[in-house]
Amino acid sequence: MPNPRQNLMNLRQLTYFRAVIEHGSLAAASEVLDVAQPNLSVAIRQLETAWGVALFDRVGRGLVPTDAGRLLHKQASRLLSDAAALEQEMRAIGQGSSARIRIGFTAVSMEPITAMVAQMRQEGSDITFSLQQGEPQLLETMVEMRQLDFAVTHLPVANPSLHVRLLAPLKLVLVTRMDDARWAGDGDVELKSLSGVPLVLLRRSSGIGIYDRLTEAFIRANLRYAVAVDCTDLTALYVLIQRNVGVGLLPTLGASKAPQGFAARAVLAESNPERLALIHPRGRRPIPAVQRAIDLCRAYLSP
Repeated sequence: MPNPRQNLMNLRQLTYFRAVIEHGSLAAASEVLDVAQPNLSVAIRQLETAWGVALFDRVGRGLVPTDAGRLLHKQASRLLSDAAALEQEMRAIGQGSSARIRIGFTAVSMEPITAMVAQMRQEGSDITFSLQQGEPQLLETMVEMRQLDFAVTHLPVANPSLHVRLLAPLKLVLVTRMDDARWAGDGDVELKSLSGVPLVLLRRSSGIGIYDRLTEAFIRANLRYAVAVDCTDLTALYVLIQRNVGVGLLPTLGASKAPQGFAARAVLAESNPERLALIHPRGRRPIPAVQRAIDLCRAYLSP
């Protein structure tokens, strides 16, 4: 029984076949490819034998393609072109000059993520990005499932299958409307001055986050806390603050500025600050472009 593997065509056979058609003879193709004529003849004969078709009619010393030969030439030219493009693309990925990088991040880390993307694009590499904003648990799941190459999230990271690199701690800030005269001044805000003040707080859909740390800090300081709204969406919190529903207590990076129309002041609290972390799959070596993105994120978000 014939081995089916012996009937599989390969790119070299198709290259030889195409050259014979396009240069009109075995001799011309042999010279262009720098391949001995017998090797070309063998390759063509193997294709004909594998499929049970004649690719050429032998007319004197010449070779005239049959209908099957013309069809194969059309399809082989397309296949060889795609193979060449694929090889070029894979070499570019291996060298770090081309790739599609999938990155997850929480709202707090949007600024350094976008700065990293801008820098890599300015470096002139042919790299595209797919960015996914989400909560920590979602990001952990997407990285584990290889739907993201890496993510910048918040500690703690519960998934043991992920490699965790510690990044910068976050500071706690009071965010108010710019025209809220109650919080005028440049000094830090003490937690006791917020006792009983309606608050809007960022809260995870699952896991321990800033909401839990703050409520614990109020209780430990024997202060009354009044949470008007907790929400998982940072954009919605700013709208709530703008509508005077309450003032915000939010984690932020040290260099971050409040959006236009808002004021931000540091808050003195005994609670341990949240900390960012970069996560990526264990046992998987990133391609050069992804490693470059990871290194830049770590540089932007170093402790």
